[in-house]
Amino acid sequence: MLTIAVCDDNPQFAHRLTQKLRELCAYHIPDRVDCHITPAFGLGEDVLTYVREHAINVLFLDIDMPGMNGFRLASGLRETSPDTIIIFVSAYEDFVYSSFEYAPFRFLRKSHLEEELPDTFQKVIEKCILDSEALPFETTEGEILLRLKDIMYFEGEKNYYNIHMAQGTVYRCRGTMTSVEAMVKKYDFFRVHASCMVNHEHIRSIRDEGSVYMKNGTLMSVSRRKMTEFREAYMQFTRRRFTR
Repeated sequence: MLTIAVCDDNPQFAHRLTQKLRELCAYHIPDRVDCHITPAFGLGEDVLTYVREHAINVLFLDIDMPGMNGFRLASGLRETSPDTIIIFVSAYEDFVYSSFEYAPFRFLRKSHLEEELPDTFQKVIEKCILDSEALPFETTEGEILLRLKDIMYFEGEKNYYNIHMAQGTVYRCRGTMTSVEAMVKKYDFFRVHASCMVNHEHIRSIRDEGSVYMKNGTLMSVSRRKMTEFREAYMQFTRRRFTR
């Protein structure tokens, strides 16, 4: 079940957006995806209360709201519901720059909802499908199925490689980095040097001195000959998030 929600203190706009999402779910979603639209939320506090017991996979979130604004809610969701995909929706285009800190999937302009929503909806459904994809890995303790979105990076070590998960778990497997690279080549991973491959999803920033800073605080070097290609690959990844 894919649960989609709207949080906006303007009931007229919230109703309009919710109706459009229902239409998109009815006519533009793959048959294998079961979609549910919750009643709209008018307060950020209500969303936090809801996610304590229920999952929200995708949240269309207004930024300028009384009490808990969209940025504060997004920050709170990092702790209580880190898998929720956030799409900021605002009448103020200047907010797009401030929103980057909260790593939203996209930014929608209320004044351009008709043009921007269908493409955003399609992209977020594609991401939800991709996020659910998993691959089997033969670890030293047996075969395990891992979601690709949960893998932070692969680290090679002679005839073995380690899988570093976002939750902190590390799995050890026999094999080469070349074989791993072939397994995940269609996903958002990049081999920054011979013994390390990172997931774009978990990058916090790329440093000018030739290193990449991951969201868990890990700092790793990037091969000098790969830095230009790496920056371009990461730029394309981020563009897909904010392309209108």
